[in-house]
Amino acid sequence: NPAMAQLAAWAFVIGILLFSGSLYAIVLLGVKNLGFITPIGGVFFLIGWVLLVLAAIRK
Repeated sequence: NPAMAQLAAWAFVIGILLFSGSLYAIVLLGVKNLGFITPIGGVFFLIGWVLLVLAAIRK
């Protein structure tokens, strides 16, 4: 399912940006208030994997 695969790709992008971006901001910039964003990025990353598997199964 190409639409689901594209949705998975967007979930990966959002997840990586939120997860890694918040960690970089915490470590490099010293911004401590972004700690709550890290798990949200992880959830998006996991959603991306689930959508990718579903897209492969429904192919």
